[in-house]
Amino acid sequence: MSQSRQEILDYVLKSLSELSEDWDYSEPITEDTLLFSQMGLDSLDLVVLGTGMQEHYERQMPFAEFLAGVGERGEKDVPVRELIDFIAVQMAGDAEPAAAERKP
Repeated sequence: MSQSRQEILDYVLKSLSELSEDWDYSEPITEDTLLFSQMGLDSLDLVVLGTGMQEHYERQMPFAEFLAGVGERGEKDVPVRELIDFIAVQMAGDAEPAAAERKP
């Protein structure tokens, strides 16, 4: 299933908006929105989000490795843009460069 970055962006923003209704996050969600500090997501929310993305795109994606890479860089938060870029790379079937980019 080939998806443009815009289609992925639209789907992720829609999914995050639906998920955020559970805890009354009312700010607009954009590519710059931070998943943890702004939206208040926790690990369970990310599992739900990741599972939904994999089901929607009918493709296994290494979300655990993605988040581990964020931690290895010393980051404590993830902008929506980075999640979208990760999914776009996975959809392109180009998982190896994404893993290499996360290494210091």
